[in-house]
Amino acid sequence: MGASTPYGGRCEVEVRPVGSEQRWRLWVDPARCPLAEGQEVWALAGDLSSPAAPRWPGDWRGQGVDFEVSQLWLAAAASEGWMRRYWAAVASLRHAGEASARGDPARGFVLAAVLGLPAALPPGERGELRRAGLGHLVAVSGMNVAVAALLLRAPLLRIGLLLGGSTALACVLAWLPVAAYVGLTGAAAPAVRAAVMFSLVQLGTLLGRPAHGMTMLALAAAGLLAWWPGWARDPGFQLSLAAMAALLRPVGPGEAPPGLLAQSWHVTWATCPIGLMHFGHAAVWGVLSNLVAVPVFTLWVAPLGTLGCLLWPWVGDVALVPAAWGGRLVLDLAAVVAWAPEIPGMALAGAAGLMLALRWSRWLGTRWRAGLPGPWICTATIAAVLATRPGEGPTPPDWFAVGGSREQALVVPASTRGLACVRDPNLSPEAWGPLLAELGYVGVAGLTTRRGGEPPHLLALREQLQREGLWRPTPGCEATPEIAVRTAMKACLARTGQKTAALRAGPECFVGGAWVSLATDGPVLAALREVGRRMRW
Repeated sequence: MGASTPYGGRCEVEVRPVGSEQRWRLWVDPARCPLAEGQEVWALAGDLSSPAAPRWPGDWRGQGVDFEVSQLWLAAAASEGWMRRYWAAVASLRHAGEASARGDPARGFVLAAVLGLPAALPPGERGELRRAGLGHLVAVSGMNVAVAALLLRAPLLRIGLLLGGSTALACVLAWLPVAAYVGLTGAAAPAVRAAVMFSLVQLGTLLGRPAHGMTMLALAAAGLLAWWPGWARDPGFQLSLAAMAALLRPVGPGEAPPGLLAQSWHVTWATCPIGLMHFGHAAVWGVLSNLVAVPVFTLWVAPLGTLGCLLWPWVGDVALVPAAWGGRLVLDLAAVVAWAPEIPGMALAGAAGLMLALRWSRWLGTRWRAGLPGPWICTATIAAVLATRPGEGPTPPDWFAVGGSREQALVVPASTRGLACVRDPNLSPEAWGPLLAELGYVGVAGLTTRRGGEPPHLLALREQLQREGLWRPTPGCEATPEIAVRTAMKACLARTGQKTAALRAGPECFVGGAWVSLATDGPVLAALREVGRRMRW
């Protein structure tokens, strides 16, 4: 269904099993892609791994029906039709873009923003953009669709009027590329919301009626939720609606339209409660970083990136060079802002309470009162801070191991309370922050390997921990104790049916999002589980 999407060393394919309305996500070898809607594929039932559940505390997996497949065969070519050809072109463009972005973060930023390819941008740069409040630039937000619509609407309307002299033909010509662009970027909830609002603007043009922003936003939200109610829980959908509501808020009599700084200020506060509830923090520094990044993206990266993607099949990577220069500027800005300290939640609640009190005061003028967030936003921010205030964290286990049957990363408490010593880290750098938080650690005292030295993956993890404020070097991690975990890890792998598992002192195995004791596994049961695991692999 749709088009396959590359994710680094894997390829995501959404399929519908024969005779079922259920949708499955398959993670396959990228050599089997690109694949597009209409193609029939075969996979051995015994080759499907267990449905992907969280493999360790804080793992991103476990949503939807996911399977890892080592072998996939193309049973039939896609049937003819313009929709089939469209999805085939989308799949080819996505995979060519991911290959082109390797080793060039600036070009990856352009492709991630224009084509909706998150894997085109390295994880470190994605994390810096998120902490700087610029993550929406590469998240295929409504702004991306709005910029594309703004670039295409006026010239295509004129072409349609010249061809047929009909307003309806002109509106259809302007709408089709926007719909195609939404499909190209993966049809995320914010992008669909922006496309629906654009369609309502086109409808107003046909009827000769002026557009009312808040009414269009309400109609778009109601229509999308009626079509797909699950989007009500989607953070991107909620952030998109809150940001648009802040941008479209009515201007009082005699009040000047807000400038870019005022818009960034109101959008930051409108999205603050949602960010706190879903992610535990709010990108407050986005108020300043967006002042530079949004104009650069809107006037430089988006138009030149769109033009470069159109010329790319004929010109090659050189077509993306002008847009990549702007992308490099945005990435450098994000790298600087990402080092700024994170604003504590209680400080945000205090600021919201102060502005709420100022709104109720009589001596504050109307002009200054209009610049403050609304009372509902301030109240929601205070409630979100109180609801997400961390209590007493979990007690770190005596030891924790994650990995496969041969190689395991080991985590033990350091001499300083709350810090961890990590030996032989084997996960991606961005996976360690959520994992350590779930284990009850607030930082890392040291990183070591059995072989000694500092291999590249160790340096990459240290840089990631420094960005997240978790790197706190403390003496004492050089003598990490030797813990025999191989036998228990084999039993844990047999329990989970996956190639990577998590184990902690007890021993306890992380199965299906919960810790399960392995003490009940006698030698016979453990051997049977191991045989079953080998047969599945």
